[in-house]
Amino acid sequence: MMTIALRGKRALMFSAALAGALTGLPGLTQTQAAQAPLPEIRYAEGSGTPTSVPGGRSRNTSTDNVLAHVVESLVALRADMSVGPMLADSWTLSADKRSYTFKLRAGVSFHDGSPMTSADVKWSYDYLTGAQSEYACKNLYDGSKGAKVVQVQTPDPATVVFTLDAPYALFLDQMASVQCPMPVLSPKSVDADGKWIKPVGTGPYVLAEWKKEQYVLLTPYAGYVPRSEPASGMAGKKVAAANVRFVVIPDAAAQKAALMAGQVDAYNADEDNLPAKDPRWSIITEQGLDTVNVLMQTRAPLLSDVNMRRAIALALDFPGIARALNNGQAAYNPSLVPVASVYYSDADKVGYEKNLKEVKRLLDAAGYRGETLKLQASKRYPYLYRVAVVTQQLLSKAGIKTELDMLEWGTQVTNFREGKFQLMAFAYSARTEPALMYRDVIGDKSKTPMAQWESPEAAAILESIEAESDTATRKQAFDKLHALMLRDTPLLMAYNKPGYVVVSSQLHGFTGWPLRKPRFFNVTKN
Repeated sequence: MMTIALRGKRALMFSAALAGALTGLPGLTQTQAAQAPLPEIRYAEGSGTPTSVPGGRSRNTSTDNVLAHVVESLVALRADMSVGPMLADSWTLSADKRSYTFKLRAGVSFHDGSPMTSADVKWSYDYLTGAQSEYACKNLYDGSKGAKVVQVQTPDPATVVFTLDAPYALFLDQMASVQCPMPVLSPKSVDADGKWIKPVGTGPYVLAEWKKEQYVLLTPYAGYVPRSEPASGMAGKKVAAANVRFVVIPDAAAQKAALMAGQVDAYNADEDNLPAKDPRWSIITEQGLDTVNVLMQTRAPLLSDVNMRRAIALALDFPGIARALNNGQAAYNPSLVPVASVYYSDADKVGYEKNLKEVKRLLDAAGYRGETLKLQASKRYPYLYRVAVVTQQLLSKAGIKTELDMLEWGTQVTNFREGKFQLMAFAYSARTEPALMYRDVIGDKSKTPMAQWESPEAAAILESIEAESDTATRKQAFDKLHALMLRDTPLLMAYNKPGYVVVSSQLHGFTGWPLRKPRFFNVTKN
């Protein structure tokens, strides 16, 4: 085993974290441990979870990662971001597209052994959306941000009906969200006064121990019966073959060192935190959903002319940028529809091709006289800083004078929200459905300054599929939106940012997926 020498404060932090996180399991006697010699998978988390409430107000990425193994919803997201069955075997949509009737899967039980019925589905919804709940996602069900649920009915123990006030095509996507799931929980998750205790769910793992800011331990639920479909994303077959410990190691370099020393089995990395190739571990590339963009303020004097914006687009070598900045692991994607999406089509592959002769013509048409453009950037995220540097260099070579305006990340985000920039290197975090991304991008800047694309035509197309659940129809709408965005050039898509998981060679079966959330079901350790 290779040992890593860590110095100074980092070494002390690292040693302290591992001292608390990698001890023997409190609560298990020596006899019990001898009777249950399951291997333990250890995953390095950058922070501890502040809550065990799925979608809770104080939730963070660690919360989502842990609870995705513990709780389940009626439906789940597959790897292509389509919706598949989970606790519901099937569902039907009423003729008026307002009522979803779910048929529950037989034989599902909670971690306390009690059977799951439609009454538990209704209880879970009522509890989570109730006034006293810590659930942060209520606005997804009260009509303020998503669907408005007006009734939940339980005609029999195996059937539950959700009725909306109006059709809403993304209702199932909402339920399947990893950050804001609508889980089915046992009422025993709360005490007699309705106070939250811990999630008593249906997932393949049980929340066994939680030592704040040190670790969370999950153990397999012996009563779990996997689905029969092949595993895909959070859907399909799930088998728990080991204990899983989420170890809190805040420092990225310490995570890397812990894996190299064999003290953890996996950690999420970026291109700046990867170890050298070695047979003791492998590096799994995840094609993500995050979009890496160059934003252009269409209300800024220089950029209000589409000729100027198109000149900027054609001055850049986007395929080269994507390859160079990602070691060939990401391709140019000109569309807001991510490559990994079920909605991605040949139409989305059409983008801008570098053409310096056309750039000169467009600059002349825009009346450009060598004015300096400011490109806002930050070093908080190195990949965005590199995008800004390369963009500035290419624009300057094409005769578009550009200077970097380096800011603190907080200031840059504020400027984005207030629309105070000319150019900006920016990234949108993952959206599971293209309509959610377009909804964030399209808008009236007078009302929503951080909207990037003021287009009534695009807004009308987006609104036309608000209630449309047919995949082919939605895909056609997204194709139209992409063509319009190329025409209007309100922002420039570069690529979907890939992620990396470094995994010990002792683990088998670990796979990545676009949402970049670790999944340790179907994973074994030798």
